Amino acid sequence: MSRQKDTSVERVLLVFLDLTALFLASNLAFDVRYGVDWRGIFGEVLKDGPAPWGELYQAIPYMLLGWFVIFAIFGLYRPGQRWRGEVSRLIKAQAVAFVVMFATAFFYRGFEYSRMAAVFMVPIAFLLTLAFRYFFRLAKEQLLKMQNVRERVVVVGRSEQTDRLFRRLLRPDNSFELVGALVEEKQEIPEGIARLGTPRELGKILTRKDIDRVLLISGDLSHPELTGAMNACLRHRVHWGVVPDLYDLLVDRLNVEEISGVPIMGPAGINLVGMNLAIKRAVDFVVAALLLLVLSPLMLLVALLVKLTSAGPVLFIQKRVGRAGKSFSFFMFRSMYQKSRDKTHRDFMKQVIKNGNGEPKKNGSGQVYKMEKDPRITPVGRFIRRFSIDELPQLFNVIKGDMSLIGPRPAVPYEVGMYAEHHRRRLQALPGITGLWQVSGRNRLSFEEMVELDIHYIENWSVGLDVRIFFKTIATVLFSRGY
Repeated sequence: MSRQKDTSVERVLLVFLDLTALFLASNLAFDVRYGVDWRGIFGEVLKDGPAPWGELYQAIPYMLLGWFVIFAIFGLYRPGQRWRGEVSRLIKAQAVAFVVMFATAFFYRGFEYSRMAAVFMVPIAFLLTLAFRYFFRLAKEQLLKMQNVRERVVVVGRSEQTDRLFRRLLRPDNSFELVGALVEEKQEIPEGIARLGTPRELGKILTRKDIDRVLLISGDLSHPELTGAMNACLRHRVHWGVVPDLYDLLVDRLNVEEISGVPIMGPAGINLVGMNLAIKRAVDFVVAALLLLVLSPLMLLVALLVKLTSAGPVLFIQKRVGRAGKSFSFFMFRSMYQKSRDKTHRDFMKQVIKNGNGEPKKNGSGQVYKMEKDPRITPVGRFIRRFSIDELPQLFNVIKGDMSLIGPRPAVPYEVGMYAEHHRRRLQALPGITGLWQVSGRNRLSFEEMVELDIHYIENWSVGLDVRIFFKTIATVLFSRGY
């Protein structure tokens, strides 16, 4: 009997643990502040008197609500996170949460709080949240090791996308147990995965082993083999699913619908249409106008530095490809020497798009999909690129309606000329100053992975997703991981 994946209970438990951690941290911080005599160390600097428990408990509901919202924005309740990434997001989310909390307490004079208690609360809350989440992971892994909890899976067939499927099935924090694979004798499978036989022996395997689900790789199986495998699953009352060979071609999420009772599979539609598009455009205009007002002194300073340190105009204006393939004038602070040729970048993008190869990092730790040590960049340009300050003039593009604050990055025409047909789906939305791929790995991602993220964004757009990307972008810039 198949079990559908449901992560709602897991999310509720994580929310409960996070809020419990903050509640305990606030109480422990007050205990440490008011239960210990600190006057011997700090003297008359500290105010004496009883702990203001009443004021603390009046503020706690608002603290808990803000805590939950910020954690959700940073994606801490998404299933299937790796521990290292979860800790990184936890640090950023808590830093933002405490800054917001302290700023609110400073401007809202109706609540008096102890700064020393607040200082104690920061490390206590982080350690408690980290400990609760760590032990939650341990408990989850132990529960998933139970025979009656994990769903036993067999993979039948082998194709290019199967390796990624194998890696995900082998992760200890998922609800599946990969029993093995049925492939042809000449086909290789990754080390550590049991070879159970050939696809034609599926019936024997289902007879001998307790299997819950069979995954059929359609790109490697003929029609008779697929039909035979499905019939074997039906005979043994085992749930089966097909991994379509169209996956690598379509890239985007597949949608299944019925036409006259016949299931039809095709690409999902986009979510940036109608009222959604109108709301996004209104928010873009208001926020861009406010940012221009606030950042105008910084932009004037950068313009002056660019003008004084190298010959040429302040702004770099280039034709880019926007929504529906329409070109527009794209604004940036000039970060390169005047009359720099684009042949270097053109050849590099050809290598990345067609071959999927980037320049190796210095430490040999993988591929990076941007140019390192580009000789065309000025010293000031290198600095403003590091903190993405060169992107600020694009706020005028947002005001004009050529761009959005958040969306796929705009491509230059010669890049679009190299696109395969499925790459062009990223042109169905207004390009953005920042986007999902910038906060999801940026230069560690391949071009195909970037396209996948862009398509995921336009298919699953929501106000909440934009807010999460916006705050993650701020964290990315502050930690100087900009272009």
